[in-house]
Amino acid sequence: MTETQRWNIELGGVRQRITLEDAGDGVPVMVMFHGGPWSPFIYGMAYAGYYPELARHASLLWWDQYGCGRNYERDIPSDLRIGDFADMAVDLVRAIHRRYPHRPIVLNGFSFGTYLTMEVARRLPRMVDAVINVAPIMNMRDTLTNFDHVLSDRVSAAETRRLSRLRGQDRYDPYLSRLETLISRHTRAFSSRPAVCNGMVLRWLARWVTSADYRLRDLWGAAMGSLPYGRGERYAALWDSMGDIDLWPAASGATMPVLYLQGEYDRYVLPSELRDLAERRDNVRYARIAGVGHIPDARAWRDIESRMIRVLDRCRS
Repeated sequence: MTETQRWNIELGGVRQRITLEDAGDGVPVMVMFHGGPWSPFIYGMAYAGYYPELARHASLLWWDQYGCGRNYERDIPSDLRIGDFADMAVDLVRAIHRRYPHRPIVLNGFSFGTYLTMEVARRLPRMVDAVINVAPIMNMRDTLTNFDHVLSDRVSAAETRRLSRLRGQDRYDPYLSRLETLISRHTRAFSSRPAVCNGMVLRWLARWVTSADYRLRDLWGAAMGSLPYGRGERYAALWDSMGDIDLWPAASGATMPVLYLQGEYDRYVLPSELRDLAERRDNVRYARIAGVGHIPDARAWRDIESRMIRVLDRCRS
């Protein structure tokens, strides 16, 4: 029987809300790190109670990153960086370890959340029993190169000139943001089908509205990562700091089991690079999820969920 607990906790010096679906002492605690920054979509506090099959195999811990969803605030500091989220994630895992010292801890990240899983695993290796990285990122400078290559023969001459101008700026995010828009429009690397045709995406979005945990202001906060305000000039330093992400050293040094689950068409990381990592490291496993890009559909999610459960059951045994 799962008991839902809601706490206030200090993370990175800021009081924040978290939710735990506690399934008892016999199962691991799985900490769910959503994407973004500021995109509590697929994972996030609105999804407490949404994944009953996972909740039978683990106690699921949900946290909306500071500044979005349930942890949205009107005046978020403009000097926030991705490293601040990593510090908060470390504080969160330390707190869970103190509270449940005898339970295995599994870190589960989606997209940007895989930056948080690997940062925590790097800093707290003795507290982490396994890591699951879904739709992983690795080196965000390499992502620009990957997207450029995919788009090279798919965009107009005018768009190519626009990309060249953005590439020449001294900022990271405007170029990435435009590439992501084009990747979504012209390829299957982001989603194998339009969002309106992906029933799973629509159900995930609907959860923001139907969740008992979300109020009206939380819906605004849930969209922070895609609203012009959230990704605008005020938080330019946050978004530009995404270009500093390089998880290859952490991935090469991790000793706990790490599972990478990547859509067939996803190019935030080249599939060949993740396969090579798995071949070099005995603790690393890589699985390609057929027929999807960065965002899964319902069939792909069932596959992903079943692979997660196998990791949880190994930790439990």
